[in-house]
Amino acid sequence: MHEDLPPPYTQSGTTAPPIWEPHFIDLSQPSSIVLRKPLDPPPDCFSTPSPLRVKSNDFPPFRIPCAGNQLADGFRILYPSGLLEKHGIQQVDWMRFLEDLGISARLAGQGLSAVGSRVPITALPVRGIFGTRATGAVYDSQFLRSPRDEVQTLISVWNQSAFERRKLRVTLQIKGGVDNRATYELLVESL
Repeated sequence: MHEDLPPPYTQSGTTAPPIWEPHFIDLSQPSSIVLRKPLDPPPDCFSTPSPLRVKSNDFPPFRIPCAGNQLADGFRILYPSGLLEKHGIQQVDWMRFLEDLGISARLAGQGLSAVGSRVPITALPVRGIFGTRATGAVYDSQFLRSPRDEVQTLISVWNQSAFERRKLRVTLQIKGGVDNRATYELLVESL
């Protein structure tokens, strides 16, 4: 009768569940640098209505890796087929979002902002033939944003204007990489 009993329970050899990943369509093009200003004109998905019924938490979070070691290298253009369409984000919108992040980081490296003005206007007292105060512009070096700040700001604009009302959120994550160099990835969540 001992032959009918199941084997004793052992805890050795526990395995973690497999990591889920969506089916990605890789739209990355080698060494293609897009020359345009992010948000100019605003993407179509900023003004198109959201789908009437969008499911919450309908997929586990997934990650999009940076294409290189720096944000200026951009992100791999990976479109998770079958997931974002249900939330009203089309392939062209997602591609534009990922391309704009790389453009924004490259512009920040040149001292330019894709999201806001770099030259705040401040009233300065000026004496001259007018004898009254005139308005002048002062460059504030503390206003400079790093590529990481620019990318995070652009992600925030997309989250507020397109993603969150469609029950999605994207966040920039920084991980320690080889030789203590930071590596970047995007975390995409269904809310």
